Parts: sequence; structure tokens; C-alpha cells
Amino acid sequence: MPALPFGSWPSPFSPSALTASTRSLDEVRVDGADTYWLESRPWEGGRVVLVRHVGSTDEVEDVVGGEVNVRSRVHEYGGGAYAVRSGTVVVTTMPDLRVHVVGADGALTAITPEGGFRYGGLVLGDGCVLVVREDHSGDGEPVNTLVRLELDGDNADGGRVLWQGSDFVSRPAVSADGTRVAVVTWEHPNMPWDTTTLRVASTDGSGPLDWTVVAGDENVSVGQPQFDAEGALWFVSDESGWWNLKRHTGAGVESVHTAEVDHMTPQWVLGLSDFAFLTDGRVLVHWWTDGVGRLGVLDPVTGEVAPVGADGVEFGQLQAAGDEIAFTVGTLSDLPAVVRGTVGGPFTTVRRSRDEGLEPAYASTAQPWTWTNSGGDEVHGLFLEPTHPDATGADGELPPLLVFVHGGPTAATGAGLQLSRAFWTTRGFAVLDVNYSGSTGYGRAYRERLLGQWGVVDIDDVVTGARSLADAGRVDGARLAIRGGSAGGYTVLRTLTTSDVFAAGTSYFGVADLEALATDTHKFESRYLDRLVGPYPEAKDVYVERSPVHHADQVQGTVLLLQGGIDEVVPPAQAEAMAWGMRAAGQEVELVIYPDEGHGFRAASAIEDSLRRELSFYGRVFGFTPSPD
Repeated sequence: MPALPFGSWPSPFSPSALTASTRSLDEVRVDGADTYWLESRPWEGGRVVLVRHVGSTDEVEDVVGGEVNVRSRVHEYGGGAYAVRSGTVVVTTMPDLRVHVVGADGALTAITPEGGFRYGGLVLGDGCVLVVREDHSGDGEPVNTLVRLELDGDNADGGRVLWQGSDFVSRPAVSADGTRVAVVTWEHPNMPWDTTTLRVASTDGSGPLDWTVVAGDENVSVGQPQFDAEGALWFVSDESGWWNLKRHTGAGVESVHTAEVDHMTPQWVLGLSDFAFLTDGRVLVHWWTDGVGRLGVLDPVTGEVAPVGADGVEFGQLQAAGDEIAFTVGTLSDLPAVVRGTVGGPFTTVRRSRDEGLEPAYASTAQPWTWTNSGGDEVHGLFLEPTHPDATGADGELPPLLVFVHGGPTAATGAGLQLSRAFWTTRGFAVLDVNYSGSTGYGRAYRERLLGQWGVVDIDDVVTGARSLADAGRVDGARLAIRGGSAGGYTVLRTLTTSDVFAAGTSYFGVADLEALATDTHKFESRYLDRLVGPYPEAKDVYVERSPVHHADQVQGTVLLLQGGIDEVVPPAQAEAMAWGMRAAGQEVELVIYPDEGHGFRAASAIEDSLRRELSFYGRVFGFTPSPD
């Protein structure tokens, strides 16, 4: 086995290999024997396609073809872009942002007018579809409502309003008999993981609905309402400090299961599905232990959870149909796949993110890594060592460390294979993927460590995390780099302006100016910083102090800025201002703007070019020559 400089190892993953045949899979749904999902295809410019596995023939087909892009833009992040029930399929598409009924031949029939409405969180009822409607036609903030659209009408008025008056509305739930509807709402400055309210109403009659509050209180997050076959309303609540399952049967709310685990992911989008009902009354659930995903079946009578025998370390998009379940599963050497089978197995893979998995010899096992930050609190992450069957570093040489900072900041990273990590570990980098304070999967108290402390505690977490690995002799403390996107990009830039630990940093569409983010962003996040930083403009001094753009002359290390030209969440002006400030101070910075990309790169050309630039960037900083593709 040859000794090669870390970073220069020949990898089986070129940048183009990451996009040429790799799909992202989302929003799994079941309809009888058929399984549906959305997949994003970088080789088609990031188009999102609705795909179906036909259970009777075992064939996989696109439900709508051509250039149709099945996406929602409600809350900007979208979700719930389609629904299926008893063979009826409805979708919302871009760029027209209308709702369509899909014919048997894949043809689309629009049932909403052209104009300023956006739709998402689609749920089918009898002869109708309930949707979250976002009205952008007026002045000021867009208005969110829950509306009913008739499947056989033109809905010229944009749909019959069922709920209005709140700042935000979630994907609704409809009872099996169609007589009741439930919805979660929330108000500024809360996000859906802060304080939300669950309401239910009878849908009998044509007049205004009489809504009743079922759950939700100050500093309690409830989400994902679903009616079971008997009509009980289930939902997830973190009243205990953890997102656990509860239900309302008409006689009040009762806890079905209480454990120090989270059974729900943060509701950034409208299409998530974190639990599903089995015909025998049990419930399919998932959770995380030390960053590793688990899948199980909850018995509501005993409150016990029995594991499901499905190999994997990440699970999501839980669905059930009759005696069968479907979900996405990721392993240490395979990207997420859509699988289906009975609870006891076996499970049939109906679609893979990538047709070929990673050769196990190249797969670096994600190891839970926990350390103590400067405040004495435990912080969690996943550590991956450089792994290659035919290369090793020189004797006595330690690998460089690349610290990953996820976005959100209310999000989390998991243990399953991620090509974005394997791209680096197969080249000789060690990776620390940090679930810094504020991340989900560790309970509400862990999330709330970031309140008022964004740009402070997350910085301390990544710095102490990198140092902990260097102190343990696992990585080269002189060759530390940090990368992240969006909120993670902010942490990258803020770290580089307040610490000298990292020699290099890469920010993908990262926040550089907190004031600009607070005053020039979309409605969903327009008050997010009230809780993470402080109310604006009252806390203006704090915003200025924590904005990297105002401290560009204090950057320690070299910076690479990668930015979408049509990003509406973090506009390119922020990256441009950061680059200008650094250059004016004589700092070393490279800025690349991809004109047709938004917040998150979708096209293969941008994804591949950004990775090549980032690898070359680290080669220059750390003094190695990357292996050619």
C-alpha cells in the first residue's frame, strides 16, 4: 500500500461521479400496492420528478414527464408538492406554481388560476385537495391560509378558505371519513420548532369552520397531525422536552409514549412524515441515538417500542399501507433508498439514490464523537477517518481535518453514507460533522442552547470539537479547515473572524450580514433571528458585532466563497460584500457566483465545479496536489 500525501489519494468519486447518477429521494407516499416519491436529478438541471413503483408490475415510471418540475415554494423551502389517493394524483409545479390533476397519460389539468398564489402541503380528500396557500399578490408579507380546492373546478378565487388569521400554516390532516380536518399554525417570531398550535374542526357544511385548539402552548412545539382509522388525532409534541407521540380521542390529550428521544424532524418543509399507522394499531416510528438513526414499532397499549429488522443508520419518510411499510433507509456504504415490505421483512428496494453503492473498503464508518465545549456542555458530532484500500499516509503523518457545519441552524447530520463526506475521506481527509448546540435529535434543551447565542456557542462548539480531535492525536492540528452552507456558512465565516484555529474555510451561500438577513429575507425566516440573536432593531449592536462582514479585516485563514446568483434566502450581495471587505483589508479570498443557482446548488455543472474548486483550494492551502479525476 503506497504512502501518499493526505488529500492526494485517488478517489473513486470525481465531482461528476457525484451527480451523474445520483438522485435525492424525498416525500415517499403509498397508494395501495404502489409506492411514490420525488427525486431530484442534477443531470436534468435539478428537476424534481414524481416517480411511481407500480406494485402489480414491479416497474418504475415517471408519473409526469417532459420538463415538469414538481416543486412547491410555500415558505420558500416548499414541501408537500404532491398527493395521491386511490389512484388520483395532484401536483404543484414550477415555474407556474399552480396545482394540477395528473391524468392517466401524465397530462396535467390546472385547477388553480394563474397569479400570485403558491401552494404546498397537498392532502387529498373526497373530491377535493386541501392545501396551504401563500398569497404573494398584495403588499407586505405574503398571507398564508388553509384552503380547499375542488378537483373538478377551476377554483378561480384560489380556493375556499378553511383557516386564516395566523402567520403560518402547516400541511393539514384529514380524517378517513372526510369529516374532520386538523392543522398546525404558528406566529411570528416563532419557528415551527418553537411554539405552535394544533387545531381541529368539523368539515360538515359549507360555512366557516369552527376550530378547536387541541394542543400547543408557549414554548411547546407540536407537529405532523394524523388521524388514525378510528378517528383519533395523533401528533408529536415536545411538551416533555422531547418530540414524543400524543393523541386526542375526544376525551382529552394523552401521551402514548414518553422517552428521551426525538420522534420528529424539524418542520422546515411541508412534506415530512415521521410516523405511520399499521393496521393492527401499532405505529411505525424513528429516532436517533448518538446521531445514529433507529426504526421501530410503537405499541400504544404498552408504550413499548420494538425495533424493526431493517439494516440502516438513517430512516425517514415513514409510510404504511395495509400490512406493508415503506420508508427511506441509508447505510454506512449506501445512500438512501426507498424500500417496502412487511414489518418483519424482507424489504424490497424500489429505488436507490445511486445505482451503485460505495465499495465497503472505501466506506469510512461514522463514529459518534462527543466533547465538552468551553461552557462545560457536551457537544455531539460524527467523526470519519480517511479510508482507502490502496493508499495510506506517511508514517507519523496525521490527516488534515475538514469540519462540516450543517445548515439550519436547526437541523442535524446523520450517520448514513453521504457522498459529500466520502468525497473527502476517500482522498485522505478526516471529517468531523458537527451537531452543534441548536441541532435537533437531542431534545429541546439542546436546541435552545442557541437561543440568543447564534454566532457564539456554535463557534465555540466547532472550535472545541476540532481541538478535541487534534488533542486526541487523531488529526493534524496545523491543518484544520471548516466548510458549511447557509447558516453553516455563517458559522464558517464567524469562526474565521473570531478564531485562529482553522487555516481555511469554505462558505456555500453563507450569511455574512445578520442585519441584511433580518431585513432582506423571506417571510418564513424573517423573524428567526429574534430568538437566535435578539429583536431587531433593538439589538442592532449585537447584529453588527456578530456579522462577519463587519470584521472582514480580522479573518484568520484563507476563504472560498461559493454563491448562487439568484439566491433569495441569502442574496449574493452578502458574499460580494464579504469578499470586498476582505480584499480591502489585504485578505486572501476567492468568490465564485453561479448565475442560475439559488439557495442550494441543484444543477450538476454548479455542484461539480464547486467541488473541484474547493478541493483545489485545500490543495493550495495544505500543500498537496489533488489526484486527477
